[in-house]
Amino acid sequence: MRVNLPLTVICASLTLLVAGCSTLSGPQAGDDPAKQSQPAAGSTATPTQNARSATTARDPASEGDNLPNLSLSREVLFQVLAAEIAAQRGQLGTASVTFLALSRSTKDPRFARRATELALADRSLDRALASARVWYELSPANPTALQTLEALFLANGNLTEVEPLLATRLNRARTENTLPQAYGQMQRMLLRATEPAAALALLQRLAARDLGLIEARLALGALADAARDQERSAAEYRAALALKPTDAALAVQAAQAVARSSAGSLPALQLLSDFLNTNPAASEARFAYARLLAQLERNAEAQTQMDQALKDDPENPNILYAMAGLAYRLKQPEIAKQHLQRYIALPRTVQRDNMPAFLFLAQIAEEQNQLPEAIQWLEQVNRGESFLSAIVQRALLTSKLGKLDAALELLRSTNVPTNRERIQLTSAEAQLLREANRPADAFDVLDKALERLPNNPELLYDHGMAAERIDKIDVMERSMRKLIELRPDHAHAHNALGYTLADRNLRLDEALKLITRALELLPKDPHIIDSMGWVLYRQGKLVEAEKYLRQAFEIKPEAEVATHLGEVLWQQGKTAEARRLWQQAMQLDPANQTLRETLTRFKVSLQ
Repeated sequence: MRVNLPLTVICASLTLLVAGCSTLSGPQAGDDPAKQSQPAAGSTATPTQNARSATTARDPASEGDNLPNLSLSREVLFQVLAAEIAAQRGQLGTASVTFLALSRSTKDPRFARRATELALADRSLDRALASARVWYELSPANPTALQTLEALFLANGNLTEVEPLLATRLNRARTENTLPQAYGQMQRMLLRATEPAAALALLQRLAARDLGLIEARLALGALADAARDQERSAAEYRAALALKPTDAALAVQAAQAVARSSAGSLPALQLLSDFLNTNPAASEARFAYARLLAQLERNAEAQTQMDQALKDDPENPNILYAMAGLAYRLKQPEIAKQHLQRYIALPRTVQRDNMPAFLFLAQIAEEQNQLPEAIQWLEQVNRGESFLSAIVQRALLTSKLGKLDAALELLRSTNVPTNRERIQLTSAEAQLLREANRPADAFDVLDKALERLPNNPELLYDHGMAAERIDKIDVMERSMRKLIELRPDHAHAHNALGYTLADRNLRLDEALKLITRALELLPKDPHIIDSMGWVLYRQGKLVEAEKYLRQAFEIKPEAEVATHLGEVLWQQGKTAEARRLWQQAMQLDPANQTLRETLTRFKVSLQ
């Protein structure tokens, strides 16, 4: 790893060192007095001025340093320059070792600090820990040195050595009356420990004197939660609330912890209900109460509570959005729209993200078959994770309005920074062409994309399936076999190739092996189970085929599966049940091509 340190940075670090060396207040023996007033390279200030400036603008990381009476000899200066030049050349280990040796010989904590920085940049935790130990030993009052050593102990999983340091931190905080902040810092630090249960036990020992402090209880609750001790977590959050029973945020935290425990949601609901009885104006707690009611499907009560919460806090975006979601679940789309429109009309000073609301409004409009309105909402999704999916959905809706060319142009003209996103747009383009009954054009789109990215798994799969739809079975097989070579655990590639062979009565033993492998990878996938039933049927194993097809239909009652199961039953003479299944398939998907071909082949009319 290379660290670029321009000469000005090296000079600045030397200037900072000079600022702490009291023996530099006058000329040193053997030095040329005239040179004492010469400015540093690239600077118009004298060393004395630089030293005063550096002392005035003290580095926060040096706060509390106990600096020695250090004479900046030629030997020390040479070692500093050599170490910084080594760091400049990427030799971080060498530089770190030099600074660590300097810190030990000079007792200057700034050298230990620099050694620690370089060791961390070199990703050497052992060397960083050794340097941080010396830094803290030389400057025990420096909070940055203490925090660095604590963090390194935790990174190494060394809770034994970190405990006395944390005890020192708490003792200092008690003296300085900063215990709440100290517990907040310790909570964040210990949550990164590799053994959460051990970290919880450590904090329990340290906090024994401070159990009357809310922040100590909260830290214990968070650590218990991280250690998956939900009962302890709930107890600690309840204890924190007992210390300040009018605090709405504490009530919400306690209820959430109780809900995560074995007690479950009902005691959490009771906790919030009791809190609201004595604190009726606490809109945050009322909103949490309403959400919990909604999770328990007590929707009418939830709506009443949300109405009250919104009355108490009419510009709360979280309440408005949650009320929209609840109204939608209650099949009240117009009310949901009203809440969402209030949400996006909130003043700019109210912090929220409008993009989810635009998507929600588009979904409601689409479900109401108001496609132009849905497109208008989607057009406002102009950033964030949902931007690309909004573009694709706009294209699909535009195509449904009979404007295929405009939909395709939207996809083709959208600029995206990554291949992954471009592939999403290409797949959407192929889907539009396929749905417009232009399977050959869909194949061409994917074929050209595959020329640019010949090893992309998504493109290979889509390309193979597109080839199958236009009966280019050799092309389909090449794409799927290449995908299987690249991704041996790609269950759907095995299944697609195996099903294609079985459906065309080709190489049935090989088809069975492919589908068997797919089923090993995804044993509960209904489409793969359907494929297994179909290849067994092609092999004449009707009883086994029926078993798999019934299982697939039970998991996912789709028209395709019903059609396959009906054919197997028909061939076994179970014609009445076969007809019932085909009628069910017709209701599920009247235009299903497999169903229509099957009925034609067996000369069956369902009228």
